[in-house]
Amino acid sequence: MSELLTNAIYSIQLGIEDYQSNDDRRPISALRNFYAGVLLLGKECLLNAAPDAEPMEILASKFVPSLDEDGQVVMTPKGQSTIDLNELRERFSTFKLKWPEGNIKDLQRLRNDFEHFHSKAPKDAIRQAIAACFPLVEGFFSILLKSPKVSLGSAWDVMLAERAFFNKQKADCDATLQSLPWWHSLEDSSAFSCTECSSSLLFQADASNAEPTLIAGGCKACAAEFSAEETVTMIVESVFGVDEFERVKDGGEQTIYDCPECAYPTYVQAGMYVGCYYCQYVIEGECARCFTDMNINNQSVNNPSLCDYCDHVTSRDD
Repeated sequence: MSELLTNAIYSIQLGIEDYQSNDDRRPISALRNFYAGVLLLGKECLLNAAPDAEPMEILASKFVPSLDEDGQVVMTPKGQSTIDLNELRERFSTFKLKWPEGNIKDLQRLRNDFEHFHSKAPKDAIRQAIAACFPLVEGFFSILLKSPKVSLGSAWDVMLAERAFFNKQKADCDATLQSLPWWHSLEDSSAFSCTECSSSLLFQADASNAEPTLIAGGCKACAAEFSAEETVTMIVESVFGVDEFERVKDGGEQTIYDCPECAYPTYVQAGMYVGCYYCQYVIEGECARCFTDMNINNQSVNNPSLCDYCDHVTSRDD
């Protein structure tokens, strides 16, 4: 077993031991060790793909061009800094390795928050981050053709248990939201993100409530409570916010709008449910002048019965 793989396994095991501790001082150690272990495991996958190369030729973060004895340009590692998470993903692509499923970004964010802002993430938020990493760790071991159970021992059993526990909590939270009119149009509730702790364990107190404006929301992880508009806004932003960024970046139209009726940023022009997720206002019908189908992109703010173009034309004629 390589030294890098040994360090990766030890770091993950230490992270799990720290996580299980009741010592309030150990969460930062758990996050730091577990994150470092997962990152090292990914780096081992790169080294495994090029066994004859020097490790720093694969893992160095910076390179400088130089000339060899034959006058050919060669790239030489600069310093001892190695690749970070984003660079690791990029090198997986250039090495033609498939990046496994799983989400390490929550773990990275929690670790950074602890390191730089000394925040106190609840244990449920750490549990979620570990559970989200589970497929990634499993995928890395698969690339290495090694058994995570054999390599990690009891730490793997803990990860399995934490994943199962989190999945049960997530299912219970999601069940409280299934009466809402737009619930079944949401593709992935794992994207939910509490504004207090970033956990996806959002729920409503009354599971029978089907009216978004009457939601009494909360977060199972940090026990924060949210008003109806706060809960709906969180859900809309976390589910459609990434899509919004990508669309606008690529020159497309935005996804999330301020609702013309309630003024909250909860009107979504995408997916199966088009309309306001808070007040359920929907722009529909045709322009009274040109009969174009109406939507939030073309409806006139000044005259809702007309599209922007026709409103401009008629106002100019006046």
